[in-house]
Amino acid sequence: MKNQIEILPEDLVDKIAAGEVVERPASVVKELVENSIDAGAKNISVEIRKGGIKFIRVSDDGAGMDEKNSTMAFQRHATSKIKAVDDLFQIATLGFRGEALPSIASVCFLDMLTRSEEDLSGTRIKIEGGIIKEKKQMGAPVGTSVVIREVFYNVPARRKFLKTVLTETRHIIDLLTRFAIAYPEVSFKLKSDERELFNFPKASDLRQRVVDVFGKNRLEKMIRIKAEDEKPIPQDPAKVTGFLGKPEVARSNRAELYLFVNQRSIVSRSIYHAVRAGYGELLPKGNFPFAIIFIDIDPRLVDVNVHPTKSEVRFADERGAHDLVYAKIKESLASPQIIPYLKPTEKKEESFPPDPSKELISSYQGQKSPQKAQRQEAPSFASQKADNEELTQKSFFSEPQEKLAQRTTEDRARIEEEKKTSEVKPSEPGAANFWQLADTYILSQVRGNLMVLDQHAAHERILYEGALRNLTEREASSQQVLFPAVSELTPKEFQLLEEHKELIGKLGFEIKHFGGRTILVTAVPVLIRNKGGEVFLREILTQLEEEGRGEKDRVKVVAKSFACHGAVKAGKRLTQEEMQGLVRQLFATNEPYSCPHGRPTVIRLSLEELNKKFGRS
Repeated sequence: MKNQIEILPEDLVDKIAAGEVVERPASVVKELVENSIDAGAKNISVEIRKGGIKFIRVSDDGAGMDEKNSTMAFQRHATSKIKAVDDLFQIATLGFRGEALPSIASVCFLDMLTRSEEDLSGTRIKIEGGIIKEKKQMGAPVGTSVVIREVFYNVPARRKFLKTVLTETRHIIDLLTRFAIAYPEVSFKLKSDERELFNFPKASDLRQRVVDVFGKNRLEKMIRIKAEDEKPIPQDPAKVTGFLGKPEVARSNRAELYLFVNQRSIVSRSIYHAVRAGYGELLPKGNFPFAIIFIDIDPRLVDVNVHPTKSEVRFADERGAHDLVYAKIKESLASPQIIPYLKPTEKKEESFPPDPSKELISSYQGQKSPQKAQRQEAPSFASQKADNEELTQKSFFSEPQEKLAQRTTEDRARIEEEKKTSEVKPSEPGAANFWQLADTYILSQVRGNLMVLDQHAAHERILYEGALRNLTEREASSQQVLFPAVSELTPKEFQLLEEHKELIGKLGFEIKHFGGRTILVTAVPVLIRNKGGEVFLREILTQLEEEGRGEKDRVKVVAKSFACHGAVKAGKRLTQEEMQGLVRQLFATNEPYSCPHGRPTVIRLSLEELNKKFGRS
């Protein structure tokens, strides 16, 4: 009889088990470091050669083992972490299956030296391909040191699938970085081919460890998640802590999104989605947040025993965990701290031209180049002062004469009127000072900071949130078109219009069907100013085709397109009243610090940084 069922030989069973636990050298390092942490180690040192393929040593100062336990550790399913079935549902350690050491030992040459505090001497065990070749007593410090040589030496089919030395080394670096973040109270050291890659000393808290790993500059661009115990009722079964990177340090992939459940580094689609959703429109499309997120939860409410490598977890309340993370991120990011903060360049010579005073004076005098000014006789101090005062007024608060002459008579009259208004307004009690730079940016002083606001991005945020309200709660107001134009849509455009006509109607469009694919736009949203209704409609349909998927996505796409095409453009001159109204409306929105596409609406430059620029500090 063919295909008879047979019991697999023990060595084949070991190799199959090793294939589940040991995927690459980084898997070996992971299992050994987890054992070190569970043993209470405070100093862990890892040394590798050739990406860990040829050599791995993991040494710690943990509890160590006596002779009996060191031998038992290499038996299948031998563990000190669990005793009964109930223990599986409240795992509080990193390792618990009892598979790691025998699985690793079956596919490499292993040499372990360990000693417990109670013993006077240590135990050394040598294993080749899962078989103990030597065991003896010898002197050793308290703790455990495991040396691994030639990973997958006896499984060539697995070994040939390993990547390059650089790739395998990067996996180990990433792995140990995650351990270092999760356990700031433990020091971690990594050497590769006799070169020290990092040495993270014990840290007092997570903040210090973030500085050690990522640097002080990165920490300054992160926001701390408010701890749950700061709330009036801290009795929740789970809490979320950590740091969130500001949108300006977003990444193009998920490589720097660090998720931990009870200090265990995990991969979770649900939590990834919660983090991305929590950032919302703060991130540009295609970017991922840089974040370090810890979820501390009752071990009985999370199952870590769903994957051989223990990298995935299952929550008892998956939706609840998702919503908790989402809410904490949303709450933490609703803060002025996410405003980008401009800092000066370190080298002053790069901040200014070689001779700024001469260059400014020559530009005011109408000369063609700084070189000409340098050839002229240097003016006296009195004439320099007068020239600079006049230059300040003409260059910073009015347009050059040649540009002004190009404007129409009506524009010049309006500009002169606005200048008179701006000269009077600041002197009025309680009035805010606003200036417009390049008809694009609004400048104002707020609490010793220079605030620079992008008028287009700011108006986009205002219109976007207004459009969302219209699309989900009520219909927008419309204005009738004086001369409606007949337009024929493409088949795609007409199909999209049919699918989304209710949404488009809520924006304020009124459209009549003339047969076939021909339509007539008889009314448009009130906020459309400088664009025909037909053109605006086509732009919205194009965005829907490119980005619209689910119902929520379609609503956001329509709102974004409406906001982008309806917002005031760069180059549009605004009056004092318009600037004040724009700023007031922006900070009345739910998320005033970014536009719907993730660009910042406002940045700040402190007086301290300005003083540094001018050499006053």
